Amino acid sequence: MSRKTKRKLILTGRMIFAICWSVFTLIPIYTAFVTSLTKYENIGKSFLWPTDGYFQNYIDIWTRIDLLGYFKATIIYAVGTSLINVLLATFAAYALSRYRFKGKVFYSFIIFITQVLPQVVISIPVFMILNKIHLYDTYIGVIIAILATSMAFPILLLQSFFDGIPVALEEAAAIDGCSRVGCLFRIVLPLSAPGIATTFALSFFTGWGQYLYPLILTRSADKTPLTVGIARMIDNQTPWEMVMVGTLLAIIPAIIIYLCAQRYLVQGMTAGAVK
Repeated sequence: MSRKTKRKLILTGRMIFAICWSVFTLIPIYTAFVTSLTKYENIGKSFLWPTDGYFQNYIDIWTRIDLLGYFKATIIYAVGTSLINVLLATFAAYALSRYRFKGKVFYSFIIFITQVLPQVVISIPVFMILNKIHLYDTYIGVIIAILATSMAFPILLLQSFFDGIPVALEEAAAIDGCSRVGCLFRIVLPLSAPGIATTFALSFFTGWGQYLYPLILTRSADKTPLTVGIARMIDNQTPWEMVMVGTLLAIIPAIIIYLCAQRYLVQGMTAGAVK
């Protein structure tokens, strides 16, 4: 068998695997779509195509639950987490990339530990601390809790970008009178635009899909995100068609953000990995 034939077989095998994996991944979403267009009494009779085409479910859900309020809270958590993550991770990553100080290795190790530590392990201490400082059932309290376990990856990602930018560029700017902060904002950040975009998008996804912290740190309806609000619809007589409608509507903004930032995500992840 020639080398060219082997390459074609490998490429064909990869394509078949990608198609099969895509179909396997999309099956739950398609099943949710079919259920969302089905009346409650007909749920389970068909999983291949909608038997009712009942689009009224997409109208009724806005009056069934406070979906608009859930969207508002979710946007606040996602955008707040993203902006603060990008801001703090930028300065932390720049310090790790450019400065030498005692405890740098230990600090990097602590950052890594916060990344792999499950949220459920620290959920009770987080609840007690935020309740003690009167941040329970507040937007900022939930955002702080999310940041505590999601900031490690943005820091490490941006550090890899900053490490790949020659220090000579900043030294040349410093000779011309540019300050350290000026070098960061005028040289380093523009060259790290893909990393910044990737950090913002990934942080947005993290804040958008949060469930545990909003569940234990909020009780007011206006502080409830989509994940918690939709989950609370589940009871003994769960309206599964409404749950599926809410789930599909909840993932639409995240899909839009992904499609808009897809080019930067791929570029940022690959560049960060190479550097």
